[in-house]
Amino acid sequence: MKHKGGLSMGTVVMLVLTAAVIFGCVAFLRIISSEDAAEQVSALIASLPEQERPEEEPSPEPSVLVATPTPKPEESAQPTACPTPAPEKTTITLAASGTIYAPKAIRQTVQTAAEQYDFGPVFSAIRPIMSAADLSIVTLETTTAGSEKGYGNYNAPAQLLDALRRCGVDLVSLGTERALDKGYEGLSITVSELTSRGLSYAGVFQDASQRGNATMLRINGVQVAVLAYSYGLSDEGSAKTSGDSRGVLALVETQSMREDIAKARLNGANLVVVLPHWGTKNKQETPESVRTLALELAKAGADVILGTHPNVVQGIERLTATRSDGLTYETVVCYSLGSLLTDARTEENTAGMIASLAATYDPATRRVTLGEVEVTPLYIARTRQNDQYVYRVVLAEDAQAIAALESTEQEKAARAAQIVKEITEP
Repeated sequence: MKHKGGLSMGTVVMLVLTAAVIFGCVAFLRIISSEDAAEQVSALIASLPEQERPEEEPSPEPSVLVATPTPKPEESAQPTACPTPAPEKTTITLAASGTIYAPKAIRQTVQTAAEQYDFGPVFSAIRPIMSAADLSIVTLETTTAGSEKGYGNYNAPAQLLDALRRCGVDLVSLGTERALDKGYEGLSITVSELTSRGLSYAGVFQDASQRGNATMLRINGVQVAVLAYSYGLSDEGSAKTSGDSRGVLALVETQSMREDIAKARLNGANLVVVLPHWGTKNKQETPESVRTLALELAKAGADVILGTHPNVVQGIERLTATRSDGLTYETVVCYSLGSLLTDARTEENTAGMIASLAATYDPATRRVTLGEVEVTPLYIARTRQNDQYVYRVVLAEDAQAIAALESTEQEKAARAAQIVKEITEP
């Protein structure tokens, strides 16, 4: 039997089988990529009669496999080493002045109304120096326990703190013999008045469990520990608290001071500032016992020591001491900063100062480098105004400020500058 085109059924079957075999070979050849076999199949197809050749279908596009060349070992991309940046040194500035108390002679000159006092003008001259420092410190030799406790030589209106805050003071030492003159309640009120104004304090504790803890301040990334101490209590404070039976006042005791400094270091302090209320009142000579204690504190790890209590200016010294790590360090000591505000009129009492210095902390070595101490002599001026005396702290070398004083006060201001320079300059 034949189909159209004259081919028998057997021939057709044979052609179909042949084509299947050929296409199977081609597929196999494609897999194994044998060029010789492909040529033989092509020749076989060409030898068939034209009518017996299978219709060619378009070959699919070959898949292209792009091989990623393996880099030679020497050509392999090497990670770029990023050097660890060296820790940056940080410098902070300190400014400190002496003791403040406001007896009646001063209070009555700043009273503006009942229970209203403006101490701002008293301290306005020191504002540029104190506010420019990163940490400004004074010692408060009075409480601010309110009128209910009775104002007196050692209890002043809390508006005194407003003036200190406005002139740039950051921290107040309460570590003085007058801290408990109004009892524990008076101290608590004083602390509340300070904290409500954003003023830090040191030298006293709310309870004995906190004893030995430094006031920690983080300034421009530098951890600063401040410790303050008093040589003891006044008779009045001792009587009201049975000699501080609660132990809230930090006392000048060598071993406990050493331990407190070590604790501050363990708690991360980079710079340790100690504020001892020590020495002898109204004596310009520094006792040998004070010098010995200063050296012990330097060995323990104190970087800066700023003394008060004598109410007169004493000398400045740079101590070199070996600490527990076996390394040698420098400590700056101002044995007494004198008075910042007092009604005493002797020339030594009216001559005060601001001590300013820079401290640079190096995180790489964990050491502090102290700059030179810059001393600004002060004079506590008392002039007549509206039939009463007015007290003002003035810069003793500010010609314009001194020119505004009465002639006798000008002479005293010049003498104050001379006293401070003679004592503090090497």
